[in-house]
Amino acid sequence: MTTLETPPPDASGRPTAPLPPVPPPSPSAPSPAAQPLPLPRTPKVRTAEVLVGFWAFFVVVVGLWIGQGGVRDLSAGWTPAWTSISQITGLLASALGLAGLVLVARLRCIERRAGLDHVFVWHKWLGSSMAILVGLHVGASLVYWSDGQSLWQSLVDLTGREPYMAGATVGALLVALVTITSIRSIRRSLSYETWYFVHLTAYVGLALAFAHEVVLGGHFTGGGAAWWFWVLAHVAVVVALLWGRWGRLLASMARPLRLTSVQPVAPGTVEIRLAGKGLRHIEADAGQFAILRPLAARLWWQGHPFSLSAEPTTAGLRFTVKDRGDASRAITELPIGTRIAVEGPYGALTPDELDPHRRLVMVVGGVGVAPARALLQRLPRTGPGDGPIVLFRARSTAELVHFDELRALAQARGGTVLTLVGPSATLAVGDPFSADSLRSAIPDVAERQAFVCGPERLIAAARSGLRAAGVPHSCIHFERSWW
Repeated sequence: MTTLETPPPDASGRPTAPLPPVPPPSPSAPSPAAQPLPLPRTPKVRTAEVLVGFWAFFVVVVGLWIGQGGVRDLSAGWTPAWTSISQITGLLASALGLAGLVLVARLRCIERRAGLDHVFVWHKWLGSSMAILVGLHVGASLVYWSDGQSLWQSLVDLTGREPYMAGATVGALLVALVTITSIRSIRRSLSYETWYFVHLTAYVGLALAFAHEVVLGGHFTGGGAAWWFWVLAHVAVVVALLWGRWGRLLASMARPLRLTSVQPVAPGTVEIRLAGKGLRHIEADAGQFAILRPLAARLWWQGHPFSLSAEPTTAGLRFTVKDRGDASRAITELPIGTRIAVEGPYGALTPDELDPHRRLVMVVGGVGVAPARALLQRLPRTGPGDGPIVLFRARSTAELVHFDELRALAQARGGTVLTLVGPSATLAVGDPFSADSLRSAIPDVAERQAFVCGPERLIAAARSGLRAAGVPHSCIHFERSWW
């Protein structure tokens, strides 16, 4: 690793020309008249209360099955046992589906506490578990239905001959389709738009499942308390989606900002600035990201996440955008004045999450420099040696995006920037994020807290090295990409 005063090497590992002197205040800093935007409100609901709510819902669902003799039927013979298994797997599959929809509703009480990356990881696990339970439900239904007739005849009955079963079959197939396209290897081969619109069919699948449950489900026939509980649970989820997910989307489209500037900052990377009257409706902080949706022909239906690369102020929002394909490239080519809907911002990793009593080390790479640069701008100024240390990993000097700004911000806060530049094969250090390498570059690393942002491989390597170097798990802050 090289310190700020040592020129970073180029891709071959050789030093480059000396870096320019530290400039005066960053040209991207807000004008004196600009004021920070209101900070995101802290939800009154605690994480523990949300978890209790989820667990209580699942307990009631299992209680419905037990109350209808589900446990007793497991030992009452072949057909009652498989009927009972079919019922509990179907109930739990639907319950997991509803919980997953609540998570992606992006309710503030959940997203602001956990962060959208964790929410989507939980959503993924719930979705995978739901798919497994749907498969078990279908299998168990075929087993008990085939009692006294052929398996083929049972399959015909349960896929169309029985009322509402054709819709339930389509719903199960849609759940399977969503699950398969969410497998990492398959998802990476799809465009975001294709994956997203396939994912939306899960709504149809759950709606079809609900129809056959309330009509054919033994727990819900007769319109009793169980029927009302199940209907109200689905209504509550629909309201959460309309309020948290689609409501915020429509609000962002009704109050768009305008593109005021597009400036290249590195090959294939630009910074864009947005401003407008819609800023008065936005609460944002450094470290967050927003989903940008250009309200232009052929682009209005596409939303893509980009991180704030400067403290959000009344002067506008700044994002750093790297060309990763047609969608991000299209945003960089928009004409000045284009209206852009800003959904969010999202993200729980803001300055408020940092421990003010521990010094900070930031490990960044790629466009992960954007939230790091914004966070630096919000940190208080400290004396020399007590400020933040930034470890900036890049494959070439051209990828040291916002380097001069990072350097100026870090030095103004008593910190410094260390660079590690070049392909992995050319580095003198075998593992730049090993415990020994980190201790060599930052002797007091174990006494610091860490902010890690960048590609998945960098996050994994940095977290492992920081833990081995003695940084407590609770002091390593990061957010994963949720796409």
